[in-house]
Amino acid sequence: MRYLACHMSYNLKWTSFILGQPVMQKALPIFIALLISLATLIVLWSLPANIWADWKPATCLTTGCFCESTTPHSPVRQTANSISSLAFVFSGMLVMGQRKHANRLPHVYSVIMGLACILIGVGSAFYHASLTFIGQFFDVFGMFLLAALTLVYAWERIWNLRLITTLSLYLALNLLLSWLQIAIPDTRRYAFAVVLMLALAFEYYFRLKKKPQIEVRWLWIGTSLLSGAYIIWILDNTRLMCFENSLFQGHAIWHILGAVAVLFLHRYYISEIVT
Repeated sequence: MRYLACHMSYNLKWTSFILGQPVMQKALPIFIALLISLATLIVLWSLPANIWADWKPATCLTTGCFCESTTPHSPVRQTANSISSLAFVFSGMLVMGQRKHANRLPHVYSVIMGLACILIGVGSAFYHASLTFIGQFFDVFGMFLLAALTLVYAWERIWNLRLITTLSLYLALNLLLSWLQIAIPDTRRYAFAVVLMLALAFEYYFRLKKKPQIEVRWLWIGTSLLSGAYIIWILDNTRLMCFENSLFQGHAIWHILGAVAVLFLHRYYISEIVT
């Protein structure tokens, strides 16, 4: 019994160390995330089975929307992909629930990052449930909000931009990306990848130029998780790893690993000390 108590204490301390604050302080954000997730699933499953029939379909329907088989006579067409999307809701609430410390990251950016994650989660669940074009838009829109934030935040720290300037650039960039997603929807994934790669490049330049006191290991862990998740995404999308009638879906793993990667990204940002 004593060994078990010590072991549990060690695990709690390790979890607290990874996420950056005591475990008990995360209870409320997790509870709220659970309520949002349950509400989303209840609403989706309570809809009529044929509700999406007259909606504009997602562009992926012509080539196949990932490995998971679709259920046309259900309001939730892809169960595993819909449920796993909500992992981002938990990441978003944990990010927003982070207490303010003496770090460089303005709290408003934690709120924006958290809201972007929640939008990714709910939007992606809606997308995989409906497989509609509007669902596709909100699925990727949340990803744009998150990637664009990482880019403009790097710009702010490199060139000492004012908060209002950074937020203006953030708004303009997302308007451009939203227009691109509507006008040329097939470019949405490439646009997301370009913005994310630019963000990582500028972040690297920031560290070279400013030499901040920041724990880079969290960024490496986050990018490693995201890279591994992307490999699984490719295997699922190309059906090289495909169990279409199973709840085990590569795209669902992509959702979960991506949501965890966001936590490490935020942990990286809040590790920067104001000098």
